Amino acid sequence: MYPAISGDSIVWVLNDSQNESLSVELYSISSENTSTISDATSVPLAMPYQLAIAENNAVWSGLNPQTGGTNIHLYDTASGTLQQVTEDGPGMQLDPGVSQDYIIWTNLTNESSDVYLYEIANENITPMVSPLSYQMETAIGGNTTAWADNTTGGGDFDIVVAPLGESNGTFLGDSGDERYPDVSSDGRYVAWISFLENRSAVYLYDVAEDNAIEITEESARPDAVAVDGNLVVYSDMRTGNHDIYMYNVTNGTETPVTQDQYDQSYPDVSNGEIVWMGNNTGRWEIYRLPAGG
Repeated sequence: MYPAISGDSIVWVLNDSQNESLSVELYSISSENTSTISDATSVPLAMPYQLAIAENNAVWSGLNPQTGGTNIHLYDTASGTLQQVTEDGPGMQLDPGVSQDYIIWTNLTNESSDVYLYEIANENITPMVSPLSYQMETAIGGNTTAWADNTTGGGDFDIVVAPLGESNGTFLGDSGDERYPDVSSDGRYVAWISFLENRSAVYLYDVAEDNAIEITEESARPDAVAVDGNLVVYSDMRTGNHDIYMYNVTNGTETPVTQDQYDQSYPDVSNGEIVWMGNNTGRWEIYRLPAGG
């Protein structure tokens, strides 16, 4: 479930019902080898947006059943090393995003949810955003960070887009909730889903041009989105079940990736390659569409 892709690597959460276990799996596209990269103290959460990868850095929010702590874990695909980034303490460490050099996440407590930034090279943790409100679903790419934030009046969530390491940024959104931001690997684009009553639509923000556009109709009912390069990928229910679509930023065209009676959801994209989870076989499996395929 919940795949993420970067370059030659795909990661996902394996829910092994036979052995009643959860693990993070790493797949190499070039070698076609799959390996388990989590351990007994970093059991992944079977929830969306708790797993990410960029370059050699795979991160996830994982539970240590012995201590009950939920922390951020980092696996280096080049060296094969696994480390726990955060320490057991108040709250749950959730919603990690990762770039080549940084990890971003939120610490959820009973009173608020705050944003933290970790510099991988020097292992330094910096609090980024800590008002008495909730920040969720962090994302990072290049020198751009983003998260969902309900600081503004009305209590609904907006998307905040901020330069790397800065707590103040551009608030995007109006009435309703803006959720599930994703940042392209170069930091140029931020995509998210806007929810208003029973309607939803995918939006795209161009950081360089300071411009946001709606790229789906609200009747599409999207529920998950990712962006990289000139492609935005998302799943929606316009046909009655979840299908995958891609939007080309360069020419403004939308193309269906899947259109059948099965459900496909939670897509991700890197260098033109798309992955998603689909239940075509009666259980959730990971599917991949190669660039140009």
